[in-house]
Amino acid sequence: MKKNFRFFDNRQKYLLFVTTTNEKNKIADALKPIVQKIKPKFPALKVFDAGMGDGSLLMSVMRQCHQKMPHIPLLVSTKEISMEDVRLGLEKLPDRFVEHKNTVFVISNLNYVESTSLKSNNKKKQKKMNWKVVKLIGNSSLDYANQLRRLNQEFLNKKWQIERNPKNGNPTYKEPSVIVIYRKDQEFSLKNIIPKKNDGKNSYNLIIASQPYRSRISAEKKVKYVIEPMLKSLDKKGKLVVVHACGKDPGNKIIKKIWPNEKPFPSLYNSILKYIKNNTDKDLLKTLKFNKKQTIKYVLRALPNEISGGIATSLIFSAWNAAVYVNQISDEQIMRAEGKKYYQKIVQQVVNNNKGLHFNNELFVIEKK
Repeated sequence: MKKNFRFFDNRQKYLLFVTTTNEKNKIADALKPIVQKIKPKFPALKVFDAGMGDGSLLMSVMRQCHQKMPHIPLLVSTKEISMEDVRLGLEKLPDRFVEHKNTVFVISNLNYVESTSLKSNNKKKQKKMNWKVVKLIGNSSLDYANQLRRLNQEFLNKKWQIERNPKNGNPTYKEPSVIVIYRKDQEFSLKNIIPKKNDGKNSYNLIIASQPYRSRISAEKKVKYVIEPMLKSLDKKGKLVVVHACGKDPGNKIIKKIWPNEKPFPSLYNSILKYIKNNTDKDLLKTLKFNKKQTIKYVLRALPNEISGGIATSLIFSAWNAAVYVNQISDEQIMRAEGKKYYQKIVQQVVNNNKGLHFNNELFVIEKK
């Protein structure tokens, strides 16, 4: 095992978690009233997703935007370093261009500080910027799906490569890459919002930061590397929505029974808020409004008879995966626990006692006045 391995880069655990819980749906439900209150300015409603993942949450938000403002041009920009997640996101995208035809969709592999300007701060890497414009032709989701599928073979495999940061070992892009997608028949009406190479900076009405960082890092790093850059990219009256795991749930009980000394969530909303208020530029701080946090509860999906009729092996496996994923337990720890087998009894006991398994997220909104 490499010491610099980061838990959230394990895509298999992530994808199993996404498909066996309803977390994305519950976050989307919590975002809907926030989307309803957005008041965009000409020329478009502008949304940024600070980490697309497999795209399921972002697609839900795009549907909500269409329902609220079906005729207003929509600029959706996002970042994602995982080539596999970009592929999954692009596969979900064709229907969006059918329902909301005046959409511009932008995706990059840049980091948080760079992503809203679509420009690498590394001058050597910026010279290698891969800027791909896809003008969709046709009027059906099948037409668009066929064209977007070609991106996987012709562009992603070559231009979405990852390397290790020599300073901290974290994965970063080998070459900065941006994909801009829109319908060719809408190009004239969208010309004011289509980003251009070396001129891609935008301010956004809504920024979504769902699980954007490792929970175990300090409040300082969460603010410095993710939250502050996003706050600086908000338009006037814009809203930054931050969602992260917070524990105090049955999933965390599993972890505590096996690793009593583990503290996966050391810096939650209160410590983040305190750091922002004590360390943010006073002029910026005066423009911000902090809303109360709320808790989002989501569950592990299971058939009723999987619990009442004796817990199936598949449910134990998915519950275990979700618990270690959310609590960010390292592969080394997981392998040692699995080698002793006792983890299965603990998972079964917690699932039985709670008639299933649920997890808690914190959600809080910071607005630009």
